[in-house]
Amino acid sequence: MPTLRSLFAIALLGLSLSIGPLQAAEPPTSEAVQANLDKIADRKLPEADQKALQSLLQGTLTQLNNKKDYEQKLSDLKQQLATAPKLNIENQRELVRLKGTKVLPVAQRYANSSIQQLEQMLTERSTQQSDLQKALAEANSLIITAQTRPERAQAEIASSQTRIQQINNILKAGKDNGKTLSGEQRDQLNAELAALNALIPLRRQELAGNNQLQDLGNSQHDLLSEKTTRLDQEIQELQTLINQKRLAQSQETVTQQSIEAQKSGSSSLLAVESAANLKLSDYLLKSTDRLNEVTQQNLQTKQQLDSVTQSDSALDEQINVLKGSLLLSKILYKQKQALPRLQLDRDLADQIADIRLYQFEVSQQRELLSNPAAYVDNLLSTQPPEQVTPQLRKSLLELANTRSDLLERLNRELSAVLNESITLQLNQKQLLSTAQSLRATLDEQMFWIPSNKPLDPEWMRGVPERLQRQVTTLPWTSSLSELIDGLVQRPLLFLPLVLLIGALLWRRKNLYARLNKVHQDIGHFKRDSQWHTPQAILINILLAVPVALGLALCGLALQFDARGQNANMGAALIQMGQAWLVFYTAYRILAPGGVAELHFRWEKPQVEFLQGWIRRLGLVVMALVAVVAVAELQPAALADDVLGMPVVLTCYGLMAWLLGRLLISSPTHESASLFRRAVGVLFAVLPIALFVAVCFGYYYTALKLSDRLINTLYLLMFWLVIEATFVRGLSVAARRLAYHRALAKRQAAKEAGEGEAVIEEPTLDIEKVNEQSLRLIRLALLGGFIAALYWVWSDLISVFSYLDNITLYEYTSGTGANMSMVPISIGDMLGALIIIGITFALARNLPGLLEVLVLSKLNLAQGSAYATTTLLSYVIAGVGFVSTLSTLGVSWDKLQWLVAALSVGLGFGMQEIFANFISGIMILFERPVRIGDTITIGNLSGTVSKIRIRATTITDFDRKDIIVPNKTFITGQLINWSLTDTITRVTLKLGVDYGSDLDLVKALLLQAARENPRVLKEPEPHVYFLNFGESTLDHELRMHVRDLGDRNPVLDEVNRFINNEFKKQNINISFRQMEVYLKNLHGQEYKLVPVEEENKTIISREVPAGVSTQAKTDASTDVAKDPSKDVSTGLAKDEPEQEPPPTKLD
Repeated sequence: MPTLRSLFAIALLGLSLSIGPLQAAEPPTSEAVQANLDKIADRKLPEADQKALQSLLQGTLTQLNNKKDYEQKLSDLKQQLATAPKLNIENQRELVRLKGTKVLPVAQRYANSSIQQLEQMLTERSTQQSDLQKALAEANSLIITAQTRPERAQAEIASSQTRIQQINNILKAGKDNGKTLSGEQRDQLNAELAALNALIPLRRQELAGNNQLQDLGNSQHDLLSEKTTRLDQEIQELQTLINQKRLAQSQETVTQQSIEAQKSGSSSLLAVESAANLKLSDYLLKSTDRLNEVTQQNLQTKQQLDSVTQSDSALDEQINVLKGSLLLSKILYKQKQALPRLQLDRDLADQIADIRLYQFEVSQQRELLSNPAAYVDNLLSTQPPEQVTPQLRKSLLELANTRSDLLERLNRELSAVLNESITLQLNQKQLLSTAQSLRATLDEQMFWIPSNKPLDPEWMRGVPERLQRQVTTLPWTSSLSELIDGLVQRPLLFLPLVLLIGALLWRRKNLYARLNKVHQDIGHFKRDSQWHTPQAILINILLAVPVALGLALCGLALQFDARGQNANMGAALIQMGQAWLVFYTAYRILAPGGVAELHFRWEKPQVEFLQGWIRRLGLVVMALVAVVAVAELQPAALADDVLGMPVVLTCYGLMAWLLGRLLISSPTHESASLFRRAVGVLFAVLPIALFVAVCFGYYYTALKLSDRLINTLYLLMFWLVIEATFVRGLSVAARRLAYHRALAKRQAAKEAGEGEAVIEEPTLDIEKVNEQSLRLIRLALLGGFIAALYWVWSDLISVFSYLDNITLYEYTSGTGANMSMVPISIGDMLGALIIIGITFALARNLPGLLEVLVLSKLNLAQGSAYATTTLLSYVIAGVGFVSTLSTLGVSWDKLQWLVAALSVGLGFGMQEIFANFISGIMILFERPVRIGDTITIGNLSGTVSKIRIRATTITDFDRKDIIVPNKTFITGQLINWSLTDTITRVTLKLGVDYGSDLDLVKALLLQAARENPRVLKEPEPHVYFLNFGESTLDHELRMHVRDLGDRNPVLDEVNRFINNEFKKQNINISFRQMEVYLKNLHGQEYKLVPVEEENKTIISREVPAGVSTQAKTDASTDVAKDPSKDVSTGLAKDEPEQEPPPTKLD
């Protein structure tokens, strides 16, 4: 059996070897694919199938074009490699020849050339310089490509081979994702396969000849650099020679005119004309100087512009070639450091305007001298005839001809200066724009690419060597001597600062004494003022200045010296001085019995906690700013930095711990507002994120963010102190106002003879301060904080445009031929989140701010302000919602169908909620009820306290909040007691005995109404005799009151008045009476006699013998069956008149 298995395995192996590899079909030709693409419309396919087929054919055509392109590049590469050794040798020989050739100065070679010839040479050399710069950029690109080709080519070959295997498997199976391949899909896969088979030999050939290509690039770069250097030198010398020749001509002219002016003799006319010619020659000389200056500036600007333009054009290629390589970060750092420092001529526009104006004046003088003889005749006509001689006429004619020539030359010079100035202005603007664009691109790329290797074990193994190398480069011994030299060499600058530090240290005890005196005045009504807090803060700043100024002084001295690492160390000392000033000032403010405790009234446990916390955080920040300052000045050295990175990581960890401790362990963390908690969480999370970024190699990014984070921390601390200062100022102002009012009250009491002792009132609580003023001040401070925050982060905002390159998804825009795919990036997602945040902030705060600033100053109807602010919040929320969807690519033409479907579905399932929603909008527009209205709806009465989009809150007169759906107000019956007018009628009904004096009753009722202050005179009260009752003469008193709160009080007061006056006038208020007889079974009856004892009616206990007690039961039953009868007497009760609900004033 084992033998048979072996034979069977050998047979299968032979069979498999006999089968050749699967051969893919030949790809279609480009002409055939294009023909099929042109005939798509004739196939009458559905629109979706037609678009899919068109996409397939276009993809096939693209792959075929790629195949041809790869084959052509392979052919060109082989030719380049064949000629590379020869070109390399020729470049090296040419470089040796150039370096060995001595170049004669341009002034010697072209000493006899005219200005026109020299300008023509300068133009030719400028053209050659542009061509050399382009060739040099190509050589640099060739070198960079060769340096990174091995990794990229190997990765591309591997991915191409993987894709080839996938295509072969798909073609073999005849299916792709479970679907059978169509003919067009097979053609596309065959075309892609052919393109990949053409790409792989190209990449392998590039790998094989990579060393030759790199050597060729290096030789070309060296040769072109030498040629560019020599050509730049020649251009500079040519321009200098042209300037010298122009200046010589102008000086010669000035000399000639000076001689002519001296020959003018005693003739005043000749002297005047000679002086005018001399003035023109002087201006011609100045114009020549200006032309030389502008031309030189233009040349430098043009060279800078060409260099920046070449760097900008090659940047995209470098990014694509070196993407993911640490070499890219180093190249970008060097390019940023090589960017020119732009010094634009701010007065250039004004100078161009002056040149145009003077050129106009010169043209007028040229027109005046167009006929020299006529000009001379005009001059001589003003002279006495005896002074006019042929010699004078001849001399004047010569001066006129000379002036005409001067004006012609001056006009040419001015035209040249004008042209050069305009060109310089345009070049400067273009240079500024290009440099800013390049700088923004460099900052963006440097921010988002790693500057260091990740902190993996390989990096750790190389730490000792790099650390030793970095430590040896630090100027440990020379920095102190160079610091002293820097201080000594500039005594006029540093000596006053040193004296200031000494004076502050000498007067330190006096500063402490002054601070204690200021603290003692706090809380005293007469001595305390709003300026005490700024004084105390200023004294604390002065206490922090000596150390801060000393660090800054040492930093300036090292920066002025600028040898080796001195400039970097100087920047670190300056930043440390700034950190010391901020944190030590905050530490002094938080001292026991200091500004925070006495002035700001912060709680003592919180102040003690913050003082220890600020001390620790200050030490961490000082170490961090030192490393950040040094690293930002030498970004190219970040890849080898192993000394500053541990310091930065340690500082990040400590900052995260300290900020987290502030957020969690602070004594007042539970009472902090949501905004301050959010800021605290953000500050606590950022150091952790920066720590992770450094570990992944984004060292430069972390340092840039650290700088902004620290500045934001400074800004936040400053904002908190300023806000507390303003709040205390308002508190002091309110307390002084209360004190002056108390004094005024005491003075008034004295004048009235009621002497009172002066009692100092306690310090007013902050809630008693003017709330509107406090809100406006906080709003202004918040606006200033946001503006300052933008200024801190403004230079990094542009780097986030890099997120627009990361696409999350795409959506279709337009229809038909205009349809296109629009990408949605991470930047769009962040923009949507920002819109949501802004919408939430505006919807929450803007309506209230509008009410405080605007609506409160307008004479609006009751509830109008609330309706306006509520609708505004809805509008803001709606606009924010639509803007967010638009940012995310959800346009209304796509959303409307979803909205329609949801509206139908939700309309059935949530119709009550939608009804309440619509009713809420109708309530806000129609305003049948408003905030503060007293209403009755059904058996519910109360005051409207809130109107929301779904329900309205009513506070009843038991102080209970009742939620009523808005639909009830629209569909049900509603009584609004204060909609248009709060005046209501109060009706009082009463009956008097038969036989009473009706006129007297009416007079007393009217008197009761008219003498009550709550009853309105207009409409006047009325009394009506309305009915003859069973036992009463029924009267009704009708009166009106102004407010709902007066209804029940007026009834109480009028009833009491009526009761008293009717007793005096012996008028009885009748009540219903009934005689009750009890009968027994024997026909005997007894009459119930009322006994007035304790206001009760009792039944006589004397019942004859033999009378059944059934009568008692019957009587009780009779009463029980008639609920309108009194329980004790069985009399019918009076039904009171329906009254409106009681009010809060009852």
